Amino acid sequence: MRFKNFIFIPVIFLVFCKPEIQKEVLTYTTISQNLPKADDVIDFDNYFEITEIIALETIDSSIIDFVHKVLIDEYLFIKGSGAIYKFDKNGRFISKIEKGKDGPDGFINLTDIVLLPDQNRIWVYDSNQRNLLQFDYDFNFEINYKLGFPLFGIEKSDDRLLGTPGYMMSIDKPRALINFSGENLAIGYSLENSFLPFELEKSKYLHINRDDYFSIKNQNEFNFVNSFNDTIYSINKDGVPIIEYYIDFQDKKVLNEDLINRGYSTIVDVFTNINSTDKSFNIGNVFQSKSFLTFRFFNSGKPYLSIYNKGDNSLVSGSRIKFNLNGNEFVVDFEEEMRIGSLGEGIGYISLPLESGFLSDLNEFAELNESDNPLILIFHEK
Repeated sequence: MRFKNFIFIPVIFLVFCKPEIQKEVLTYTTISQNLPKADDVIDFDNYFEITEIIALETIDSSIIDFVHKVLIDEYLFIKGSGAIYKFDKNGRFISKIEKGKDGPDGFINLTDIVLLPDQNRIWVYDSNQRNLLQFDYDFNFEINYKLGFPLFGIEKSDDRLLGTPGYMMSIDKPRALINFSGENLAIGYSLENSFLPFELEKSKYLHINRDDYFSIKNQNEFNFVNSFNDTIYSINKDGVPIIEYYIDFQDKKVLNEDLINRGYSTIVDVFTNINSTDKSFNIGNVFQSKSFLTFRFFNSGKPYLSIYNKGDNSLVSGSRIKFNLNGNEFVVDFEEEMRIGSLGEGIGYISLPLESGFLSDLNEFAELNESDNPLILIFHEK
């Protein structure tokens, strides 16, 4: 594997309120990513220590169709496809709120959620109504704020709201990252500036609703990725994106010419074309700790995991992961249903779907079935 540091001088175009051009000299890391062999295995325990194994209670009202996002404070909040589930830290189910009901506290699309730990509040963004709903941790409704912009993902820092429409047109110019100034929903948020321009043609069909556009690094600092883009950005406390890592897929890179001027009409057309090739794409599931960068990518529709060592510039990749849980060692396929995410401050999580191959080895979870809710693994680097 070859790694290079480049000096990059980006020109950032600010759309609203700040028409001037800003320049900043930045250093970023290029990671050369080859396609792993089919049987390559990542030994997770060489890099990270699993500190908690949480079995989410499975009853009729708590069955999670798909774990899109995990947030943890006093409780565990799980974003499913149509509901937000609340568990205690031992995995006992407490309550949920679901999409589809009428009234000021109702939402049609469960697009994204964020926690406000200092206030014990949770925000729900609905891309259909383009509003933000505020609930307390007991799911008591408080505020319905009309943001007015279509987005696929949001994050909040102390004095701003970050939003991404992916490649959808959200403002009057095609921009992938939008910065709103403000502190809370009671005062409201106003459009401040926007970044990361893209070709207008992409806004017609390159729409992907994903839950890993943003990844928290620490308070007020995030990573950001966009679909069919091999760049991992770091967003600083002022909401400005800078290139932190570039994943170089070399001869398997998806070129911009693969995405435009092809007569696409829907995102299905794009995936059909790309998956028919041997090209790699869609960086996601980004997790950063002090020494490691972890990310996922796809090739021919199959997900792969990579762990980059910042100290010695080494990279390991594979489609299978070896875990050691409570003294029992087992290997699982890295599937799309498995989520890896960041809780901030170097702590990560894995949503691990249950498989009969390892359940029998975990004596304390012997009563679980394959159809039960996944295990949530909490980890940090060794």
